[in-house]
Amino acid sequence: MTFNDSILLPSQETLVQRLQHVSLYGQQLIAVTGGNGSGKTTLITSLLNELEEFSSALVTCPKHCESSEIRRKILVQLFSDPVFDDEIPLADTILRLSSSLPQSSFIVLDDAHYLPMELIAECIMLSLLDIPGKNLSLTLTCSQSFFDELEAGLSDTHQETLLCINIEPLAAKEREALYYTLLSRSAEDPFTPREIVKSQLEKQLGNPQEVVNLLELSLNGQTSIEPPRRWPKGLLAGLLLLVVCITSLLLFIMPSSQAISPSIDKTVTQAWGKPTTLVTYGEQVLVGYFENRAYLLDKQRAEILLASQEKKHTESLLSAESSTEVISKPDTALAENKPEVFTAKPVEIIELQTNKQPTPVEVKQDKPVITDGYTLQIASVRKAKSLKNILSALKPESEVSIARHGDRWIVLLGEFSSLGLANEKARSLVEKYQIGLPWVRQLKDIVDYERQDSLAINDIPI
Repeated sequence: MTFNDSILLPSQETLVQRLQHVSLYGQQLIAVTGGNGSGKTTLITSLLNELEEFSSALVTCPKHCESSEIRRKILVQLFSDPVFDDEIPLADTILRLSSSLPQSSFIVLDDAHYLPMELIAECIMLSLLDIPGKNLSLTLTCSQSFFDELEAGLSDTHQETLLCINIEPLAAKEREALYYTLLSRSAEDPFTPREIVKSQLEKQLGNPQEVVNLLELSLNGQTSIEPPRRWPKGLLAGLLLLVVCITSLLLFIMPSSQAISPSIDKTVTQAWGKPTTLVTYGEQVLVGYFENRAYLLDKQRAEILLASQEKKHTESLLSAESSTEVISKPDTALAENKPEVFTAKPVEIIELQTNKQPTPVEVKQDKPVITDGYTLQIASVRKAKSLKNILSALKPESEVSIARHGDRWIVLLGEFSSLGLANEKARSLVEKYQIGLPWVRQLKDIVDYERQDSLAINDIPI
């Protein structure tokens, strides 16, 4: 059902009388503000009905409207035989056609917050016109936020040309009177207790549109205004006690989260139940992710270790006064997790998990174990493909050897009798191959490494 006939409440009638007085005798641009459904359109429509003996122009401004369109709608209503250009500002056109302008004219723009700012400026200038023998009044309806923004952007002189009339919310008695007045006009009698209607009206903000919406819900048989169901206090207490008992029981019989939570490794590498294509694909993707994450963590730890070692080597070289040589033994746990530091040739780091396993390498000892002296550790890698790339780059070096430690391949170069010779060789490798500074290690620290001296490049399994 729609309610086309406007009904003015006492507070609204007072507001219309004030608007009528200001429009006839005021010299300001009137701005009627209020929220959605507050009755702005109803008020200005009633105002024009009161001023029906005068010439008036009512324009409802749509969203994204153009200035020329609004100018044309205004001028067509003011002049009987308009000859004008809608691209020219309103003030210029009205001054040029002032002789054809009625004695009293009222321009009302509804939803003026959709207007371009240039047209708002024209309205302000139009309200300042003083045409001899003519009375021209402008009234705008807009939101309160738009008016505040407009007023903040004007100077003090132009702010005085604006008059804001805000629509206050309806009182509770007026809302109830409006509801039953509209109900009597609807010629229907829905069964809704007065107490329920009153409680629903008290929850509203005071806009007339809210009262209309409530009546439409009542007439259409909606249940949104049904009285709230109140649960008995005894029932609420019983439900609360039941929830507490169930929660306590679950906490008592449930195993710890540590026992039922699968580890990250199991989530990635072990399928629960019968594996599917989707599960297999997910495992491959996640394996690559966690390998990359482990590599980044290893790289970060290695950078910290290398920076500390280089600092110690520099201090040792500067403070050495004799053949006494001091070298700090790095943390074994970090040394075993040292990532690839060889950068002469790009090496593919992330590889998807495959079913192909590397062939174990037979340990061959061709030389007696020497524990006195130093050697250079070039790189420590897990993948045979990376190892082959490093060995290919170091092919010109004749003293390269391979060792195995856990699941890593260790690339070593040379055996030196003193720390000075080892450092000199390390610096020459940096200049020749543009790699990071090799790790100078004592031979006695790598005695548990499985040397692979007789292993050729082609023999390394992929």
